[in-house]
Amino acid sequence: MEHYFSEKPSIKSEKRNIKYSINDKIFEFITDNGVFSKSKVDFGTDLMLKEFIKENRNGCFMNKEEFSVLDIGCGYGVVAVIIKSFYKKAELTLSDINERALELSRENLQRHGIEDFNTIKSSAFDNIDKMFDVILSNPPIRAGKKIIFEIYEKSFDYLNRNGEFYCVIQTKHGAKSTQKKLEEVFGNCDTLTINGGYRIYRSKK
Repeated sequence: MEHYFSEKPSIKSEKRNIKYSINDKIFEFITDNGVFSKSKVDFGTDLMLKEFIKENRNGCFMNKEEFSVLDIGCGYGVVAVIIKSFYKKAELTLSDINERALELSRENLQRHGIEDFNTIKSSAFDNIDKMFDVILSNPPIRAGKKIIFEIYEKSFDYLNRNGEFYCVIQTKHGAKSTQKKLEEVFGNCDTLTINGGYRIYRSKK
């Protein structure tokens, strides 16, 4: 069965536009068949972005205007577009194994006037070769615990000193095991919020 983490989705393309609002800003995204949450920005991603913005106010992360971000498993680019809209000097890297998702990401960043970004075709961290200040993840639950835990483990390795890892996971999809794993890998894990059956976790290197 084909999933949104398929490398080359075979399902027929049928692009559409969706609207999304966050903190009184309205955005439009191009989506398509064969990508995650094609009909609307999913609740978990929305919640993670709101918590990140709440925790990092005034367009700064750790009191820095310039910081590097990895949107791992980027889908059609929602996280990157929103981060760049609120943090003008953020340096963006987007990765996904899904070629259709990467193409949509490029389209969506460009339609929002964002030209300075890097996209990488990669399963987890296979083709990632640099370090970051922030990594954000809505992990691909259907890919299985092995892949998800690899993302957690490698995120630690690819974060700069004092870097932060944010992720969202549903309680019913193993939030407690995620928390335990992040505490094991990072030595810490803060629960930023619990809402609608979702939890936002943050771990610091």
